[in-house]
Amino acid sequence: MTDSRWLPFFWCMLMALLVSGCPQKVVVDYHGSPALAPGTRPEMNTAGFWIGRHAEADRLVMTLDEIGAFNAYIKDKTRAVYDVPRFSSTRNGTTLQGSMRRMLAYVASKNYVDARGRPAGESLGSLEAVMAIDAIPATVRVHWAYVVRPCDQRILPTEAPLYKSVTDTAIDRLQNNALDLATPVVVLHESADQAWFYIIAPYSDGWVRADCVALCPLEQMERYEACNSIVVAISARADLFGDPLLRDHVTSMQMGTRLPLLQEMGEDRVQVLVPTRSEGGWCVFDAAYISVSQVHHGYLPYTPRNAITQAFRLLNTPYGWGGMYGEQDCSRFIQEIFACFGILMPRNSSQQGKVGSPVASFGSTLDEDQRRKALVSSARGGVTTLQFPGHIMLYLGNMGGEPYAIHDLYAYTEPMSDDERLISINRVAVTSLALGGGTKKGSLLMRLVNVRELSPEPAEK
Repeated sequence: MTDSRWLPFFWCMLMALLVSGCPQKVVVDYHGSPALAPGTRPEMNTAGFWIGRHAEADRLVMTLDEIGAFNAYIKDKTRAVYDVPRFSSTRNGTTLQGSMRRMLAYVASKNYVDARGRPAGESLGSLEAVMAIDAIPATVRVHWAYVVRPCDQRILPTEAPLYKSVTDTAIDRLQNNALDLATPVVVLHESADQAWFYIIAPYSDGWVRADCVALCPLEQMERYEACNSIVVAISARADLFGDPLLRDHVTSMQMGTRLPLLQEMGEDRVQVLVPTRSEGGWCVFDAAYISVSQVHHGYLPYTPRNAITQAFRLLNTPYGWGGMYGEQDCSRFIQEIFACFGILMPRNSSQQGKVGSPVASFGSTLDEDQRRKALVSSARGGVTTLQFPGHIMLYLGNMGGEPYAIHDLYAYTEPMSDDERLISINRVAVTSLALGGGTKKGSLLMRLVNVRELSPEPAEK
């Protein structure tokens, strides 16, 4: 694996720079988020508006068997989706040591500051000791485990944030990912203070709090993962309770998370099986309860209608860099939508942009009008992703020949008389691809690199 796995979306959320335009002269002042993005009308903020304009809203894009084959293609093409139960029982310790040292050096080179504006270098020395890199043996024994509650995955073993500057504290540069309940992982290393585990999850690796993880024998994990009767979270957040009356709230899980179904309890509740942590740190499976309104029995049928509906369930939810605050960024937004169908999208936008069948190719010679026509004539709403370096969106359709997308963005740049300024959006929003036009980086449309439909890629000739 390459070092990019450590930063599965340092590229995705250079958003604050890339979607914002990042011109040479810019007023670094985040003006208040508008209720509607420029060019977006109120009626566009409903799933029904776009479903009603879709010619094949209920067409089944892929069956479950086809999705299974599609997932195998994703794993092979991107090398960024890991099958945790199939990991080897040992790993090369020297390689792990080198990766950790390179990451520490990378953070040190970025001149980050802490919450009080102090240089990060003052704390990195103590963090290196906590990492206990020299204690990693030549051959590392792998331990399988489950995440037992939503948790942050960190680049270094600390909850203390690091920022690009003391005036830009919206993005914690040590936030790597957010892991949901029942995520299978492998534990490779323990911190010197035993408070942190270094783990590999299905889409990323990094440090998590040790008390968020429960060790699990591989045989138990294989049986749990093989459960055929499942429910899938289809709401932005699905609440889990410890009692059948749904009063003892335990935790919540994000859209697309799947859990084994134990039984249906009347018309309004289901009982599911969840991993919990014993006092000794081992996994104990227990029952939990969820309202049927927040889950679907099995994966949703993969249709444009369902994809658009799921996207709009997240409309206006806050932006969360790397899953901060339990929210999502641009690539996690895409990942959660398609997880509802059983599609295993990679975690960062650059890898997501490689998945699927190419819909349109934009050479450097195409002007904005040519790009617009090519997109409108070829792309299908709800099943087509639009990607450029640092960002990814879900195509919805067009209005009067103008293409629109729904996406999770931090900010965009708009031109002023003699410079440019950043406008905060900081949420999931519907926008025209003309957004950003007239700036040095150009409109979203002019910056597109990959336009792909999430359907089987045509066989190469």
